Amino acid sequence: MGKVPALVHGDRIVTEYAAICAYLADAFPEAELAPSERSSYYRWLFFGAGPLEATVIIKALGVEVPADKRAMVGFGSLKTTLDALESALTDKPYLAGDRFSAADVATGSQIGWGLRFGTIEPRPVLQAYWDRLSERPALQRANDADNAAMPQKEE
Repeated sequence: MGKVPALVHGDRIVTEYAAICAYLADAFPEAELAPSERSSYYRWLFFGAGPLEATVIIKALGVEVPADKRAMVGFGSLKTTLDALESALTDKPYLAGDRFSAADVATGSQIGWGLRFGTIEPRPVLQAYWDRLSERPALQRANDADNAAMPQKEE
């Protein structure tokens, strides 16, 4: 399918960013990216790949889901989707609790992308969350590696 991202790990191939995050968290438990209590972790890990991504794409396409059909699409509206995220982050620093997890890698990157490109409104709680994630040295190292791998523009 020409999927990006795709992970090749030994003889395993994993696509879909949330699946890659879950796979890596399980494959490398010493990184402690999957909390022992998994209900919130799973919810928010897949929330980004499901309701959040769908509603952001619908908005970007200029499609308005009629109010009487919102239950069919699984996310309601962008407002209700962002309300859910905002509520989850109001009293805790990360989606699955007090510790950073793969849910923050997956869904947090969706939030950051949306804030950067204007598909997610810059609510204070969501912006503060993205700022916390952006300050993590691991994200900065990953961004530096990505930038170094990009072809350089000729001037």
